[in-house]
Amino acid sequence: MKRALPALVGVVLVLSGCSGSSTPSATGTGQPTVATAPTASQTPCPARPGKPFQWPAAMPKDLPKPPGATYVSATTSADKVTIVRLTSSMSLQQSVLFVLGQVQKAGFTLGRGDAEPAEADAPFGRGDIRGIYKMLGRDNCSTDWLVATAKVSFGNMSPVLPTASRGPSSSPLPFG
Repeated sequence: MKRALPALVGVVLVLSGCSGSSTPSATGTGQPTVATAPTASQTPCPARPGKPFQWPAAMPKDLPKPPGATYVSATTSADKVTIVRLTSSMSLQQSVLFVLGQVQKAGFTLGRGDAEPAEADAPFGRGDIRGIYKMLGRDNCSTDWLVATAKVSFGNMSPVLPTASRGPSSSPLPFG
């Protein structure tokens, strides 16, 4: 029990010292106040108009464009994947909310995306079009975008379970 007491006191001191940051009070009372970080709703990014642009011919014309986006470049690979690079004056959070709110309204189905502290992606599809929005937050009010689309052909295959051509097996599963 005597050994546990110093450890318990140490834990209590560490936890009480790490409970928040304090700054001197502006009221002059000498009492510290706890500083809080601004949230996205307290500090929205200012709307800045981008230069209007058109999607390349291979992209669906009704694919939502981020508001205020500026066109950077477009490329089409040998396998017919069209990639458009954009920048916007939106935060990463605002960018993700835009995709979630607008892509389905335009008739596209969103797939399961992924998000990390500085980047997010959202796959989408409609008919024979498959694509992805990739967003990279550069700072609080600046996001780089990569929007890629491709036309796919499933032929007689299911887009969910492609048939395997591994031999005489009658199973449509690739391992069977």
